Amino acid sequence: MAGGSGTRLWPLSRRRSPKQLLALTGETSLLQQTVARLEPLLKPHEIYVITSQAHVRATQEQLPQLPPDNVLGEPLARSTAVAAGLGTVLARRESDEVCLVLPSDHFIGDDARFVEALRHAAGGAERGYLVTLGVVPTHAATGYGYIKVGEPLHQASEVALVERFVEKPDAATAAQFLEEGGYLWNAGIFVWRAYAFRQAVERYQPALASAFERIEALHRTPGWMSAVREILESVPAISIDTGIAEPAAAEGRMAVVPLAAGWSDIGSWSALLEALSATTGATLVASGQHLDRGSQRVLVHGGDRLVVTVGLSDVIIVDTPDALLVCARDRAEEIKPVLDEIAAKAGERYL
Repeated sequence: MAGGSGTRLWPLSRRRSPKQLLALTGETSLLQQTVARLEPLLKPHEIYVITSQAHVRATQEQLPQLPPDNVLGEPLARSTAVAAGLGTVLARRESDEVCLVLPSDHFIGDDARFVEALRHAAGGAERGYLVTLGVVPTHAATGYGYIKVGEPLHQASEVALVERFVEKPDAATAAQFLEEGGYLWNAGIFVWRAYAFRQAVERYQPALASAFERIEALHRTPGWMSAVREILESVPAISIDTGIAEPAAAEGRMAVVPLAAGWSDIGSWSALLEALSATTGATLVASGQHLDRGSQRVLVHGGDRLVVTVGLSDVIIVDTPDALLVCARDRAEEIKPVLDEIAAKAGERYL
């Protein structure tokens, strides 16, 4: 799924260049890294990317190893359940195939462990369960939803039932979860047989299932995506988490595999600093032309212009040709609500 806008990574992530297309954690983009780590599991023709129609060309250029038709243009953004279902319909795969549903903008520190977790999840999916990967918590995070782990499917199994999903907690509740154990972060990564997901949509989101049936019946003549758009216009935004996974868990149809692979959703500049610091062991992470004296827990993302930092702590600096961001690390989540003010006062060209 490559339809996100990554607004909390402004000013680098913009409407024309969302975060999945950016090289934030290495020489290649997050999208390219996501596809590359699937190499042990899938051949290129088995990988599909669903993105906005505006980013189809750029996505194809980044992934020349995929057949061009495997990059699917979503005519209307309607959240993850709609994207996953539409991708399944457009891909026209067999109903008993196991499908991996992956966000394209996540960071994984240990690809081998990630692939191993997906293999365990596929085993659960083959038994008819909807399976998610739950990240083993490293701290009492309040920015993620949590998964309460239930009984294992069988003795010594890596796959366990999901007892329930928990909304993003406050700090005290998150600390309690960490102390109790048995809770995982919800990473939004899913594995299931195509028919099992379709049955879940029919059971929990019948209006969405009806929309998919209408889309399947369309003839794929030139301009047919306009008809897809018309069908989706009446469909509300439905996420996999709340629309499918939560009711499935309540009926014992949801399973989870723990993931300890250096995962981060790179949901903010602070999260990016955490991920890169954990990988490199450095408390100051910088790109571009940069000099420092005595700074710590600082991220600098620059370019050709020289950025000099002296004696800073817990600061984010992002320098682009037309916009400069300087913010306290613990307030990096506030960038998203500021964008409306930027559009009103400085103009939408900065978005």
